[in-house]
Amino acid sequence: MTRRICDHNVTDYTPITDLVNLTFSGYTGGLYPDGNDIPAAHFANGMTHAEQIIPRNETGQADAHGKIGLLVLGYSTAAMTGRTFSEMIRYAGVDTALQVIIGAQGGQDLRAMIKPETTYWDSVDAAIQNKGLTREQVQIIWMSSGDIAAYTLPFTEQTQHGIDAYQQVLLRIRQLFPAVQIVFISDRPYAGFIGKNEQPGPKELAEPSGYYHSWTVKWLIEKQIQQVPGFTYAELPFIDWGPTLWTNGTFGDKRGYTWDCLDAGKGGIHATSKGRMKEAARLYNYFTKHPYTTQLFSTVSPSLK
Repeated sequence: MTRRICDHNVTDYTPITDLVNLTFSGYTGGLYPDGNDIPAAHFANGMTHAEQIIPRNETGQADAHGKIGLLVLGYSTAAMTGRTFSEMIRYAGVDTALQVIIGAQGGQDLRAMIKPETTYWDSVDAAIQNKGLTREQVQIIWMSSGDIAAYTLPFTEQTQHGIDAYQQVLLRIRQLFPAVQIVFISDRPYAGFIGKNEQPGPKELAEPSGYYHSWTVKWLIEKQIQQVPGFTYAELPFIDWGPTLWTNGTFGDKRGYTWDCLDAGKGGIHATSKGRMKEAARLYNYFTKHPYTTQLFSTVSPSLK
């Protein structure tokens, strides 16, 4: 049997979660400054925000019969994963107060979310309205995006370019969604299959930019943890990691999470149905177990494999 060209696809990069006490280009890995554990003060702040995630009415006031909006932002890969995640929690019987809104849009990266002439937020508003919700009911955001224009830049310049874009997006989020308590940010899925599965994938999203984006998210969150001016709790919404999505292709990470030919779909970037289920299960398991959000999923089924 002839192997597909994308079989056994790996890079020389180590997932950021596996780099605790190790370095990449001289920089120590781990999700946070001292490893993969949330720093105590940041965690305490997150829990304070989590306590404010409650059903709210259309004006944002506490209401036992109100809704909790979980808004998915990013581009098409986030939209695809978000839709499958929404189906999972509906099947699991999660309290109907929690409503998943798919605001992510194909081809629309971080820069598309902040350019002056953007229509991105008009489409987000339409998605919120189609769910019968208002901006004032959106309290959780999950993002997985990128900064496409930066793909030719060297490592540290590319990450800083992305951090600057995230800062602007987060400022816009604070302005538009007054009830938002937590913004979860995930890195991007593995992109080593782009252009290798019989489709000409977008080179702007290919590796190493996929891997570099993990460092963008890491250093963005660290800026808030360290209360760097422009990124403080007073200036931006509270941010923390969502589930990590980047893994080293078929080699995977230390926890056994891999991304192979049957996961990578058209162009190597849009996941197949198997890949979407895999990522959505990762999102589902993350939210059902994370102390910030576990209370919202008290009626769900056991973790998905």
